[in-house]
Amino acid sequence: MGHREVELKLVLPPGGGDRVARMRRRLGAPAGRLASQRQTTTYFDTSDRMLAAAGITVRVRHVGPRWIQTVKTSGSRVGGLFRRPEWETVIDGDRPTSAALAVCGLDELRAPDLAERLEPVFSTLIRRRTCIIGGAGWEAELSIDEGEVAAGGLSRPVCEVELELHRGRAGHLFATALRIAEMVDVRLTADSKSDRGHALSSGAVVRPAKARPVVLRSRDTAALAFREIARSCLHQLLANQPALLDSGDPEAVHQMRVALRRFRSALKMFSPVLPPEGLGELGAEVRWLQSRLGPARDGDVFVSEILAPVAREHPGEEALLSIQSYWRDRRDLDSSAARQAVSDPRFTRLLLRLGGWLEDLNWPKAAAGAVLPFARHVLQKRFRRLRRAGGRSLLALSADERHKLRIQGKQLRYAGDFAASLFDPGRTRPFLSALADLQDLLGQLNDIAVAVPRLCAIHQSGPSAWAAGLVAGWHEARRPSLLEKTETAWKRLRGMERFWTE
Repeated sequence: MGHREVELKLVLPPGGGDRVARMRRRLGAPAGRLASQRQTTTYFDTSDRMLAAAGITVRVRHVGPRWIQTVKTSGSRVGGLFRRPEWETVIDGDRPTSAALAVCGLDELRAPDLAERLEPVFSTLIRRRTCIIGGAGWEAELSIDEGEVAAGGLSRPVCEVELELHRGRAGHLFATALRIAEMVDVRLTADSKSDRGHALSSGAVVRPAKARPVVLRSRDTAALAFREIARSCLHQLLANQPALLDSGDPEAVHQMRVALRRFRSALKMFSPVLPPEGLGELGAEVRWLQSRLGPARDGDVFVSEILAPVAREHPGEEALLSIQSYWRDRRDLDSSAARQAVSDPRFTRLLLRLGGWLEDLNWPKAAAGAVLPFARHVLQKRFRRLRRAGGRSLLALSADERHKLRIQGKQLRYAGDFAASLFDPGRTRPFLSALADLQDLLGQLNDIAVAVPRLCAIHQSGPSAWAAGLVAGWHEARRPSLLEKTETAWKRLRGMERFWTE
């Protein structure tokens, strides 16, 4: 039988399942004990992992005397919220059957010999405790899963809460998850057991994740468009948490910072149609996270883009090695602060509050208009501001003016990325590519403008001052060439056809 599941998953600390079980009455569960069962589940795929590549999960679960075959697709997975179709069939035996695969109607499962070609990839052994929770107008199933996922002689513990919506709004799930997060140190996750099993079986390393393309349709309302864009931003923020916590990868910090900037840009873009109350106190929490991620990213850029190129050209220079060591230590401290912030329960609560705010927005009538004319108006307005700020030539601008131009360019680029699916890609891609080139050059000029006073403020005497002067001079020598390239990029952009015009 097929249906569409909507759920949130929260990773629990060891022993956290019992704490959640004890608070179930406060979540709307009736009196009585939790239902408990042991589940042994085997996940199947072809030898070339065709199903995983297609985003399809096929599993067989043994529960008591029954064998249940389940098929799921990746569906929509944004900001921690899973929305995906699911087909469950009671079968005879511990292997998938062709008949149960056929009822799903998926093209990838139509091959008559597919069931015979499927092989076990990994398994889970779970103790599941469940109850129904709810309130006025909504109901959900709360499941506490504890056990392990195993593949090829390796295993990883599983300790999580699943909240699956039966009726009501997705906002009810976020509100419930937030109540749990206020009592238990949980972590919102965008990974399913299937994701963890495949990663374990393949030895995959957690990598930073870039933003997924936003797909809008011209008939979408502005409200629907904002929700899709904001969900994309929240998902990018959440999806980079594992890479940052596991390895401290600086690219994960960068992508999380980009996610916040995209989110803030979306708020500005849609401010004419957003509810007047806006983010409220959530804005302060977003700024808190930015204040932790920003220094870590800036420190990494300073070490890798400002100091490292000079050090490569002057190998073994003791004074230069000394200031490199100083700035690496500062970067590492800032990176540690970023990891601490993202591992803090405050980060999880922020994600849940943002998710709930987004799902429960009370939209004004102005947001019911079509997004296409709205996007055209915003893009044209931002382009006019950019062109006015840059003038005919960037060579006459001060460093501060070029920095302001760069910020305006970012706002236009984010808006263009958000709306790109509404327009002809043959016109959209060249314009956004040219804008990205301009931003990159302006970014390099800004890095130099910031780096020189930063170096001079710290290294004021002795060999370190000489090394700081060497770095500053090396980059100052680059400025004329960068300015020339930036001027060329600006003139190219000014002369390009604007993709949003009719």
